[in-house]
Amino acid sequence: MAADLSYVFSLPANPKSVFEMLTNPEFLNKKIALAQSGTFKLSGDHPNLQIEVTRTVNADLPAMVRKFVGENLVVQETQIWHQPSSNTYQATFSLKIPNAPVDISGQINVNGSTQTQVSISAKVKVNLPIFGAAAEPNVVETIKKVLADEARLCASWIENN
Repeated sequence: MAADLSYVFSLPANPKSVFEMLTNPEFLNKKIALAQSGTFKLSGDHPNLQIEVTRTVNADLPAMVRKFVGENLVVQETQIWHQPSSNTYQATFSLKIPNAPVDISGQINVNGSTQTQVSISAKVKVNLPIFGAAAEPNVVETIKKVLADEARLCASWIENN
C-alpha cells in the first residue's frame, strides 16, 4: 500500500511568473543549495520542459535505512512540465533514491490569477516487506519538510525578483 502526500502553498504572483521561477536555472541552483550539493539539467522549450535535479542531502536516517542508502541520501527528481490552459501549468514528477526501495510519483499544479496556488500530490511507496508500510508516513513527513523549505524559497524569490 502507498501513502498519500499532499502539500499546498500560495504565492503573490501570476501562474506564468511562478512557472518561470520554478524552471529558472538561477532558482534551480538556489533549490539545490538547500541540500548538501547537486546538479540539474533543463531541456525542452517553454512551456514543455523537463527538469532533472540530483541532490545529495545529509539526512538523519535510521540505521536500517542507512544500510541501503549510506550516510548521505541522493535524491533524483524528474519533472515534466506542460501548460494545459492559460492560467495553469502542470508537471508529472518522480523522485528516485538510488539503492533505496522507495518510489515517489505525483503531480504539481500551478494555477490562479494574481495569486497562484502550487499544489503537490503524490504516492509514496516503500518496497520493504513488513517495514514498508510503517516507513511510508516517515518518508511523507520528511518530504513535507523539504517542500516547506522550498515554499519559503519560492516566497523569497517572488518577493525579491
